[in-house]
Amino acid sequence: MIWGLVLLGAALVINTVAGSVYTRKQIQASTAELQAELALATARQIHILITRKLERLEDAAVAMSAYATGAKEQRLLGVLLLKNDQSFGEFAILDDRGMEVVKFSERKIFLPSDLQDRRASVAFAKVMRGESYIGPVRTSERAEPHVTMAVPIKSSPNKVIGVLVAEANLKFLWNVIADNGFGHGGYAYLVNGDGVVIAHGDASLVLKRLSLRDLPKVQQFLRARSADAAPAAKGPGVTGQQVLSTYAPVPELGWAVIVEEPVESALADLKRSERYAVLLLVFGLSVGAAILVWVSRKISEPIQQLRQAVQIIRGGNLNHRSQIETGDEIEELAEEFDKMTEALQNSYATLEQKVQQRTQEVSALYEVTTVVNQSLDLDLVLEAVIKKITQIFQFETTRIFLYDSKMQVLKLRADFQSLPGPWAHISTIKRGESAVGRVANTGEPLLFEDIQNDPHYLEVSTSKAAYKGGMRFLSVFPIKTPSRIFGAIAFSGRERRRLTGEEIRLLVSISEHVGVAVEKASLFEQVKERSEHLAVLNTIGAAVGQSLDLAVVLKEAVEKITQTLSFDACWIYILERPQGDLHLKAFKGLSTATADSIARRPVTAGISGKVFATGQPLVFEDIQNDPRYQQLSSQSRFSSLGFVTSGGFPIRAKDKVIGVLHVANQLRRPVVAEEFQLLESIAQGIGVAVENARLFAEVNETTSELLKTNQNLLEATQAKSEFIAAMSHELRTPLNIIIGNSDLTRDGFFGDLNHEQKDALQKISRNARVLLKMINDVLALSRLEAKKMSLELSTVDIAEIIAHARTHVEQINRDNRLEVRWEVDWNVPVLITDAMKLEEILQNLIGNAFKFTPCGRVEVRVRNLKEQERVQFSVVDTGIGIESENVGKIFNEFEQIREAHTGNFNGVGLGLSIVKKYLELMKGDIHVESKPGEGSTFTFSLPRSLSLNS
Repeated sequence: MIWGLVLLGAALVINTVAGSVYTRKQIQASTAELQAELALATARQIHILITRKLERLEDAAVAMSAYATGAKEQRLLGVLLLKNDQSFGEFAILDDRGMEVVKFSERKIFLPSDLQDRRASVAFAKVMRGESYIGPVRTSERAEPHVTMAVPIKSSPNKVIGVLVAEANLKFLWNVIADNGFGHGGYAYLVNGDGVVIAHGDASLVLKRLSLRDLPKVQQFLRARSADAAPAAKGPGVTGQQVLSTYAPVPELGWAVIVEEPVESALADLKRSERYAVLLLVFGLSVGAAILVWVSRKISEPIQQLRQAVQIIRGGNLNHRSQIETGDEIEELAEEFDKMTEALQNSYATLEQKVQQRTQEVSALYEVTTVVNQSLDLDLVLEAVIKKITQIFQFETTRIFLYDSKMQVLKLRADFQSLPGPWAHISTIKRGESAVGRVANTGEPLLFEDIQNDPHYLEVSTSKAAYKGGMRFLSVFPIKTPSRIFGAIAFSGRERRRLTGEEIRLLVSISEHVGVAVEKASLFEQVKERSEHLAVLNTIGAAVGQSLDLAVVLKEAVEKITQTLSFDACWIYILERPQGDLHLKAFKGLSTATADSIARRPVTAGISGKVFATGQPLVFEDIQNDPRYQQLSSQSRFSSLGFVTSGGFPIRAKDKVIGVLHVANQLRRPVVAEEFQLLESIAQGIGVAVENARLFAEVNETTSELLKTNQNLLEATQAKSEFIAAMSHELRTPLNIIIGNSDLTRDGFFGDLNHEQKDALQKISRNARVLLKMINDVLALSRLEAKKMSLELSTVDIAEIIAHARTHVEQINRDNRLEVRWEVDWNVPVLITDAMKLEEILQNLIGNAFKFTPCGRVEVRVRNLKEQERVQFSVVDTGIGIESENVGKIFNEFEQIREAHTGNFNGVGLGLSIVKKYLELMKGDIHVESKPGEGSTFTFSLPRSLSLNS
């Protein structure tokens, strides 16, 4: 007990000290992580805001490109942009010489004399090269930061006809910086590429254009221009006190977000925790000592009882049960010991029987496997298998049927029968007929417990031999390997019988072993038959590969054919030129006079002409009695040469017939399938040799042509890229113009309109935006398929995502047609993912729900899957639903359900395809539950933290 008290005291002291040290490190680590995430999130938010301003300016430039430089329409588009975005205060349009042709502002009127020549400006020079421009930050008298932005106005993807210059007020950055307070005194500020403050909670520092180049973190940023390698480092802050600070560069703008928190504020909670831990240590020692004394007495006695019970059970007395009643975990442990003892007692009762049965099965399989592995004699293997099956199962008949070479007829190869019956005369069965033929065709077993009373047997059986013979039990198992079915094995008996699961598994295993034996025997015969043929092909192939001398290759071929296949003669014709005759290039078994007489043949004459014209082999086993030969006899000289059997095989190169290989024999002889295949292979090798010889002569010419072709391909690729860019520009430009002008007209910019006219313009604008989304979807899908779509990771708050989703819902549900419900778990931690793609996924699914829900409601749910470290989103509607056969198709490109083609729903079927591809890119998943007429539920989940390397 004393040692227990000592150990308890030491444990509490060590725990308190270790906890304090660990807490300090964790606070510093947490501060570093928080500052890094906050700085990075703020930098990305600023970058996104500036980028969106630039994109809005680029869209205006695209719309202006449809009009002449300085036209009234360009001014109207600029006024529309000023109206929609208050951060733009002044615009100027420059022609391609750098002269201001239009200049306007909401708060100032410009006269023609105010227009300036800006061709010497950096902005004009950079934009005329086709690039966008963002200038350095300037501070107004009210400490408001301003920046100059400029984008090109293009008449085509590669031609700049003007420049759109805008003065943007970056005052909105104050709110971004001001909203980033954290901890007890943490704050953030923004510096430019020279270390000058451009956004801070204290506007006076901005107005002074205070330079912070002397601060350690600002110095580090100005040197590295990259991410902070040591976040939450201690050093002097902007106010002069010691702070923990971190920075994050703003991508592409050359600015940096600096976050700081006073050291005293960051570690204030730690000091209070340390004082409280000391008090807890003293209290814990006192209480622990008391509890230790009481618990030691409470536990020791029942543990001793349990130990005695375990010793009795270990001695072999499985009837003993412990009698412990403490009402705690020790009593539960004792009950578990009793249950375990009872389970052991029951297992011992059936273990011997199971072991004996399993031993018998393993022994049978071992004997069958041994026979299969030790012998290639198939008949010996089949007899051993039947003997073992009969010994184990006592079937009255066992019959093994195997396919013939054509795989259409099953032949009886081995059988056992205790009594003769009607089935004894059945030795062949056609494929698919009767129970045996059906099993051999489908590869699935058939089991009949009582064929006398089973109508299914009468349906599948053709001969009904087992039925007529008085059999009742019948089972048929396929003989197969994973790649092929070789036949079937059938068992029958006069008594009704049901096979157990273990018996079925054993028979299936034995049948599969028989399949292995059949496959091995078949392969052995094939290897034996083809070994000589392969030797011939290897010799000819070696000649083809080692020599470009066509005469050597052809001579080797005719000699090997006559020697190996025992033909009396062999000769080869080759076409000299595309429109020429067939010339004799090699022969064996012909006299010189005979060879001279057939040295040249027209491509339309005799057997050679027929083979050359059709490209098919032609074999005559007996030319004297073959009617096909009689039709060619007027042009053929085989009979006059004294041959009875002859054949011609086409020699091909590049899928064209370039010659004929002839074989002939003076006595009648069949050309078996293996010889036929060998002669076709030799003819193919001769074609390769001829082609190699010709290609060798054409290498230089082909090389030059390939160089020219490569140049053409490069030019074609460049043209394709320019075409895609031009199409993107030409499709989006008129749509932006249509949208801009329809919005201006609908808002009364060109005069008052009646209700019908406004409604018509509203439809034009809405459908133009639908078409623009379709074009953007096609371009996004193209980037995904080309694997050019990348992730833009950032720290995302679920509240921000839901806020954007609510805004989207408000836009598409302005008439409050549907009820919208939100079920959001606000305890979801921040996500590290691609915020823009997540928003687009939600907008697509919500838009689909509204599109296919005429009335009812739409629900958006968000859940935190803690155990899987994922976040789950669901979009539920009460719409038209989806048929079960269409659920698997809706994520295909350009796929729409049947109802989407009625005209009531717009779209081309790309939204869900893009959703799925985005989720695959973001390591997410999606599934659909739907019933026609009741609605659909789309559910997807994402990992809480996604990295670029995941």
